Amino acid sequence: MPHLIKAQQLPEKHYPKGYFRNPLNIPIELAGNFGELRPNHFHSGIDIKTQQRENLPVHAAAEGFVSRVGISHLGFGNVLYIDHPNGYTTVYAHLNRFYPELEAFIKSKQYEQESWATNITLPPGQFPVKKGEFIAWSGNTGGSGGPHVHLEIRDTKTEKPVNPMLFGFNIPDTRRPEISRVVVYDRNKSLYEQTPKVVPVKLVKGEYVATTPVVKMATDKVSLGLSAIDRQSNSPNPNGIYEAMLIENGEINCGFQLDNIGYDETRYLNAHIDYKMKKGGGPYVQLLFSLPGNHLGVYHEVIGDGTVDLSDKQPHPVTLRVIDAYGNASNVKLTLQMNGDVKPAPACNNAMYPDSRNIFENDDVEFFLQEGSLYDEVCFRYLEIPNSKAYSSTFRLHTALVPVHYSFGLRIRPKRTVPPHLQDKMVIVRKGAGESISAATFVDGWYEGTFRDLGDFYLTADTIRPRVTVLGGLKPGANLSKARRIAFSMSDASGIQSYRAELDGKWLMFSRRGNVLSYSFDEHCPPGNHKLVLKVTDIANNETTYTLTFKR
Repeated sequence: MPHLIKAQQLPEKHYPKGYFRNPLNIPIELAGNFGELRPNHFHSGIDIKTQQRENLPVHAAAEGFVSRVGISHLGFGNVLYIDHPNGYTTVYAHLNRFYPELEAFIKSKQYEQESWATNITLPPGQFPVKKGEFIAWSGNTGGSGGPHVHLEIRDTKTEKPVNPMLFGFNIPDTRRPEISRVVVYDRNKSLYEQTPKVVPVKLVKGEYVATTPVVKMATDKVSLGLSAIDRQSNSPNPNGIYEAMLIENGEINCGFQLDNIGYDETRYLNAHIDYKMKKGGGPYVQLLFSLPGNHLGVYHEVIGDGTVDLSDKQPHPVTLRVIDAYGNASNVKLTLQMNGDVKPAPACNNAMYPDSRNIFENDDVEFFLQEGSLYDEVCFRYLEIPNSKAYSSTFRLHTALVPVHYSFGLRIRPKRTVPPHLQDKMVIVRKGAGESISAATFVDGWYEGTFRDLGDFYLTADTIRPRVTVLGGLKPGANLSKARRIAFSMSDASGIQSYRAELDGKWLMFSRRGNVLSYSFDEHCPPGNHKLVLKVTDIANNETTYTLTFKR
């Protein structure tokens, strides 16, 4: 249930200040903060700049023990978790390497598992650390766009990330949030079945002013959204805001506070923003109300649910207030008024609802959305488009401008017989606001794939093997006695599923960064003549084998 208060502020948060230290030996300058809006998720920590360099020493923020280590070419890349006695866990991500003892242990586990990518849970007594102790070198691994350290603070029991900006780190911040627009929505219509009214905001003599002071709407119920960013005093980066609220008649109607957001709820970002506007090429707009299918726990309904009643057709002054984690605040005022009569929504022959299972099926295509997949009502639209190059028509299943929360299964019946040699090479392609491809499994006359976005879909075969190229122009029989590493690039239109390297018949660990694989020479490649075999497989089971002979 929403937390009920009656004041002009949302609940204050109290976290232990001064317990955690800066994990770097340089002042904290942020490239990103907690709650910042990212594709399909909220940013779960703070991104600390490393002066555009890698391999800065990273230190434990407090006493504890290394509880987990992860390695991946996606997401956090090389990541280290430390559990602390006060009930919190700190997370350090995008690292290059761990401290020597831990690095050696992880490497032994990788060879034991024959997998570079790994996620290892460690017992409390194995790798204890003290506050300030060196734990890793900073880097740019995983889904990182530049050198930095991603720092999270989580509740150890729930693993729920909380806002590090509330823990008293020394981050200079006297700048007020910046507001650029207010958006007004008709609450008698679905968010996805309307074109809201956008009101630009400008800064006049230090105050934010709506360029349309009186916003007239042809409806008796409206709610609002806004575009806003925050910057710290020592960084120009446009980061996320902490809280925002709608004030009506001197009291908070409704607001949100980006205090803690779990990984199981972070995809509700797509319900927290005007997804249709963003995916259509517009700005981020955060909603000051909760959609019917939004179960994100950041909202505080105080005297209302974010709806402003305009049925009396009188002017209704409101204030939108935006506050950062250090208490700097900005306001923008405007007046809302009903103009004209409420127009009924057009009839819909195929409505889909957020609290229902939603199924679409015909003789050629079908899909099923589990309950809670939609955030608001959708008037589903379908179109079949001829596609002579594929094994099916192209099926337009509504639009990618409407978000889907859970993955869903999609089935397509081929319009012509698929030859036996292609049956394990079939894929379903989705177009619309980007492209995604799913391997297709043949079941009872249908090909099945899994997706998480609507759009245009068709069935086709992928017979093209991945492309593998050795970097550095190495030739068979090359003398690599003075070389430090071997590297390959790989690419595939459908996507890489797996890779495996063997040296003289034994698994050899190649790390992955993007689509580049590399091995740094170590004790697993002694002097002598060697044969390296690299196999790369795509999601359609096409395989490329690259063989390289060399001498050490």
